[in-house]
Amino acid sequence: MNIELGQRIRKRRELLGMTQDQLAQRVGCSQPAIKKIEAGGNTRLLIEIAHALDTSAEWLKNGGAMPMEARESVGMASPYGAVHAAHPEDELDDDWLAVPESKVAFSAGPGYVPTFELVDEREPVTYRRSWFQKEHINPKRVRRFRVVGDSMEPFLFAGDSILVNLDETNIVDGRVYAIRYGDDLRVKILSRRLDGTLTLRSFNSEKYKDEEVPATIAAEQIAVIGRVRDKSGTGGL
Repeated sequence: MNIELGQRIRKRRELLGMTQDQLAQRVGCSQPAIKKIEAGGNTRLLIEIAHALDTSAEWLKNGGAMPMEARESVGMASPYGAVHAAHPEDELDDDWLAVPESKVAFSAGPGYVPTFELVDEREPVTYRRSWFQKEHINPKRVRRFRVVGDSMEPFLFAGDSILVNLDETNIVDGRVYAIRYGDDLRVKILSRRLDGTLTLRSFNSEKYKDEEVPATIAAEQIAVIGRVRDKSGTGGL
């Protein structure tokens, strides 16, 4: 029995909004077979399941940091080869842009307008200008924030940093966003129903259940700061 493998398969399937029947059709097996696998049963279909779930067999088996292809499937740009580690005293050439980390605060009153304060003691992350151009992102309209808590594991771990595009505030179902909820900064997978109800979903669905926020409350309490376009960090190591 491999309970953890089955749990990762189920979490990944649910994150993609896929039923057991739909996964079975993609893999080429029966729905009862998928149900048995998710319950911890042995499987010889791991590679086929990983392909159907747009992730890696290695991650399904062992867990850890979310692989690159899984990041892309939730709408996050993957700047592989576009991120550069530079010493803070090094002079950057024109091909690179440094993005420092920020703190976020919210003003009182309607709208809770966010303000940003640079975190001087943390080194910036540098990106190729061509990556911003490819993703149609204005580098002057991005911010980096530090992640806290475990609600987005194994996609994001406490201490990781996220790059947020402030110009992407229209919700696309299944994408990852930084939001203001009350006076708190949160990172969640968002989707919106036809009646305006907002669903806040965590990767760590075993510990954190979906939050259904009615349209009237969402309008008063929630504001989308921007879409998460990259992450960096130790991946929980």
